[in-house]
Amino acid sequence: MQKPYITTLMTFGCVILLSACVDQSDDTAASAGDVAAAVEAQKTDPAKIEVNLPNSDLDEKPWTTLKALDSQAKFHFAVVTDRTGGERVGPWADAMNKLNLLQPAFTVSVGDLIQGGTEDAAQVEKEWDELDEMVATLDAPFFYTPGNHDYSNTVMSQIWQSRLGANYYSFTYKDALFIVLNSSIFNEANDAPAEWVADHKQQMSWLANTLQDHADVKWTFVFMHHPFWRDLWWREIVGDDWVGTKGATTGSKYETGPAEWDKIRALLDERDYTAFAGHTHTYEYDNISTAAHTHDLISLATTGGGSTIREAGLPRATTLRGPEFAEFDHLVWVTMTDTGPVIANILLEGVLEKDFQHFFQQQPIEQR
Repeated sequence: MQKPYITTLMTFGCVILLSACVDQSDDTAASAGDVAAAVEAQKTDPAKIEVNLPNSDLDEKPWTTLKALDSQAKFHFAVVTDRTGGERVGPWADAMNKLNLLQPAFTVSVGDLIQGGTEDAAQVEKEWDELDEMVATLDAPFFYTPGNHDYSNTVMSQIWQSRLGANYYSFTYKDALFIVLNSSIFNEANDAPAEWVADHKQQMSWLANTLQDHADVKWTFVFMHHPFWRDLWWREIVGDDWVGTKGATTGSKYETGPAEWDKIRALLDERDYTAFAGHTHTYEYDNISTAAHTHDLISLATTGGGSTIREAGLPRATTLRGPEFAEFDHLVWVTMTDTGPVIANILLEGVLEKDFQHFFQQQPIEQR
């Protein structure tokens, strides 16, 4: 079942690459070497700003430089995080609108796209229909990552496959490798169905091969739902209560998590990479870089998911506590440059349409 899906991804990658090549030259008969040289030149040559001055005799100029902060290698993409897990209706649809204002090349999720948690196939299909209707409003491509709310039982995994195909995959764009992993099947020691354990072993083998096949990319981005590098991802539930980190000790981030993350980290060790995850509904940045390579680990907050505040017997709080508590609705804006990614967190409420409504538009002059 995976070969046709992989073929589709490869075709998608080739189309993007071909488009980039066509942009370099109008001469379709140019040799591959000429095109490659042009691409390489535009990666490093700054875009030139042309200025028209009414008086060119003046020594001083009203600008700092005419080298635009731009290059053929530069691009922007967005990352969105948990929509569900105590969903607050509104932020996800708002995020889709804001993404269209920002116009990324594409958007990648880190999972928890539907509420799930049921074996009622009709309900799961309904939830995916609702999600896909909102995603369909995007101008740019959207890449799905499975979270525990999307992929938590055999029925849900079968529906994922019937609607979306592969539950882990990769793609490339402008000398960057993007890897999407299914962290819901990581823990081989749990009570996962036998086919999940087998699928996960294939995922690990596939990952090693994929990284080997793309050893020379400028940067690698990893997307998965569970931030296994955080000790607070693993929490014991007693009744409806979260009672804290299960078995973790101070200074040990990996003691209670599945060993797969340590294996993945070792596979990534000799390259520059940024890993994104969600799940905890709170933001955290961790840098585990070596002398030779940048290794960034980013656990995202929410794009509609519930607050981490939860009292016994009650649902999640419906109001987030704000950036000071690492709780906020956001999207991540990644600018890939010649030297690596520049990453910004954009609060949804901080992106406004050009015609947004405000007090002075709504009130007659005599009532202002």
